Amino acid sequence: MPLTPFHVVAVWPLYVRWPRRWDLLALSMGAIMSDLEVVTVYPIVRTWEAGRGIMHSILGVFTVNLLLAVLAARYFVPWLAGRLDHRFPGKGWRMFAGHDIVTDRKRWGITVTSAIMGGLSHLGLDVFMHYDTPLLWPWRSVPIAAVPWAIDPVWSTSIEVVVGVLFFFMVWKWVGK
Repeated sequence: MPLTPFHVVAVWPLYVRWPRRWDLLALSMGAIMSDLEVVTVYPIVRTWEAGRGIMHSILGVFTVNLLLAVLAARYFVPWLAGRLDHRFPGKGWRMFAGHDIVTDRKRWGITVTSAIMGGLSHLGLDVFMHYDTPLLWPWRSVPIAAVPWAIDPVWSTSIEVVVGVLFFFMVWKWVGK
């Protein structure tokens, strides 16, 4: 399983290639939101289905994840950035691929589409990394895995290393520049 921050590897190139068509904050929040299930949905419903539930499903991407990713991208991250600006002046940390990620606001439609794309990319990675992705929850109770060896720790570790290297390369290449 890619570590939660590594899920952005699948969506950051979209923003770099087409910065006017995508909202980087919404793409990123959508890509990581599913893994925040433990702090968002679980405290409310108090059930845990094999570690993954609604937020790791297509239904979740278009409902709970979408709402939380849009709220985070539109309101929480800019609010947090304002607080961080006081602590770390200079705003160089806000630059990504030549754009200030906080002031690079997009229309609502782009933000929503970006959050959905981020969420779908998360599911796309997870279906190759886990044997228990509830992709079609609640319509199908049997979890889905794209490859039969998704449970193999060698496979998971190998993918983790590859995605981790890509993540750190992207950070080095695009963050702060």
